[in-house]
Amino acid sequence: MEGFRTYRAAVASRSLAVGAIAAVSLAAVHQYIAALSFLAGTLIGLAYLFHIATGFNRLTRGGKRYIPFLVGESVVRVLLAGAAPFLIVGRGPALGYLTYLAGFVAPLAVAIWAYKNRIDAESAQHSMLSGGSETSA
Repeated sequence: MEGFRTYRAAVASRSLAVGAIAAVSLAAVHQYIAALSFLAGTLIGLAYLFHIATGFNRLTRGGKRYIPFLVGESVVRVLLAGAAPFLIVGRGPALGYLTYLAGFVAPLAVAIWAYKNRIDAESAQHSMLSGGSETSA
């Protein structure tokens, strides 16, 4: 479990860094709604990602008795994440919606990248411990 906490902290910090850099860049060119949308999308996407992971963790521990709660949580989660851009941007420019979506998927991209690096590092460590080099044909 300790490894998961380290991974979660890395994903959160890197996602927030990406969100902050993008928001500052958008605000520098006077796209304030887009900057706010990207930052909100990043925060909501990060919460969404961790909520899914927590739900699957509870599902593996609780078994079939947790399924009705998982369905309810999933519906609420999708409705909240889907309604967020309309509450943030309103009837604003399309750029606000697009930046929300970009911010929403940014934590997923960061999580995939961090997990790939973690797998590569563990694979290299395993290869070094086994004493040989693995070759592929």
